[in-house]
Amino acid sequence: MALAGCASAPVSAPASAALDRVSLFPMTDYDQNVDRWIAPDSPDYDQPFLSAADQQAHLLALYARYFGTAANDPSPWNSAYVDARVYRQLGSDIVALQQRRIERFDNTRQTGRRIGYGQNFRPHTKAWIDAIAQNMNVGQFENAPSFQPGRRAIATGNLMVRELPTMDPSFYSRHLAGEGYPFDNLQISAIRPGTPLYVLGTSVDGGWDYVQTPDVQGWVRSRGVAAVDDAFANAWRTAARHALGAVIAASAPVRDTQGVFRFDAPAGTLLPVLAGPAPGQHTAMVPGRDIDGRAVIRAALLDDAQIVPMPWRATPRHLATLLKALIGRPYGWGNTGLYNDCSSELQSIFAAFGVWLPRHSSSQMSAGDMTDLSGDSPAQRLAILMREGKPMRTLIYIGGHVMLYLGKVQRGGHLVPLVYQDIWGLSPADNSRRAVIGGSVITPLLLNIPEDPALRSLAATSTFRISIIGPAGVGASVPADDDDPAS
Repeated sequence: MALAGCASAPVSAPASAALDRVSLFPMTDYDQNVDRWIAPDSPDYDQPFLSAADQQAHLLALYARYFGTAANDPSPWNSAYVDARVYRQLGSDIVALQQRRIERFDNTRQTGRRIGYGQNFRPHTKAWIDAIAQNMNVGQFENAPSFQPGRRAIATGNLMVRELPTMDPSFYSRHLAGEGYPFDNLQISAIRPGTPLYVLGTSVDGGWDYVQTPDVQGWVRSRGVAAVDDAFANAWRTAARHALGAVIAASAPVRDTQGVFRFDAPAGTLLPVLAGPAPGQHTAMVPGRDIDGRAVIRAALLDDAQIVPMPWRATPRHLATLLKALIGRPYGWGNTGLYNDCSSELQSIFAAFGVWLPRHSSSQMSAGDMTDLSGDSPAQRLAILMREGKPMRTLIYIGGHVMLYLGKVQRGGHLVPLVYQDIWGLSPADNSRRAVIGGSVITPLLLNIPEDPALRSLAATSTFRISIIGPAGVGASVPADDDDPAS
């Protein structure tokens, strides 16, 4: 199996038109019944795979990233963080990032394989990128580059995070394997409702805000952003510190106590929770936006099947509950359609256990104790994974894609690793085509793929690293990248 999913592979040169570049990978022989792989009658079903102390430490680190006020807490609401990290170059690095993005999507600067196409399959024009660039007002990011309390904000709904302030997609040619839909190169991620933000700038037309989140920087629609004052920030922080809840349903519809529909909360959405009026119910605090664009607090009732207080005990039972909610859902590059890709799927799962994972698959290796097995053979990699990996808390990174190790299973008379992953598809070694899976699945890691021997094993990629999540702070610091230069 070769990855074709969570980060675009090197672009292949077009081959003959006769080659079918997209097919469906047959999943008939891969049982997707979670209970078969995480057995309810197992004596370990309710035994934690992370200690309570480790979970609590992770939760404190997550809280610091979202709401912390200490000097080193990387929260968008933290003045020390914004001044020291976000504005560490007084806005010049943010300006440079915007200029790089404009240049990347300016087709007059690109060669054939890097030409960007719109949803009509036609190349984007010079007029298209020039209009976007003018709307960005790039110079604004060097004006008053210091923390301003009035720029604190919160997401009042689901927000698509974009490289540039436009909802137009930009695809590489669909004739190239692994390109075209769903790989919109302008899509970075999605922000869940209730996420704290800092507004670094606003588009000329007022329709977009450029924001710092706990994970990334990017452009979002301003209508889903509400300004936060001291009273709101203090109330939200205090409630979150007392009890923060994580959504565990794939998508929970949230209607406030006045009957107003607020949003659909995807798995991994974090909201402060209070005791509900009846057993099995929770009163969740939800953010709203008043007519003046200011944040207001509303309440909504959610049940135990939708939201749980964090940290939810990290047991096979609870992991199985999360997998049952998410397995089989479509793959969403950068959260396209509010679906997950490989890294956001793991973010959504581990959030309930109080564990924050970085947004990018490569960065998620920093969450635990990482071992690089890239120099080992595929067979050695799988043997080491089964010998040293810890089921349900070992992440596997293979270059642009990340998976969760579930344990060992018998297949064909041999023990093989079992993984959970959200993946677009598989490819042969020459990267000439895709066998599409297109969603979250449970599969074995095999040295050879019996359905199509030409497909390369996921264990045979040039990069192969494992990271075992344990005590908080064991991993490396999160590396900075263009999607989160403040890391």
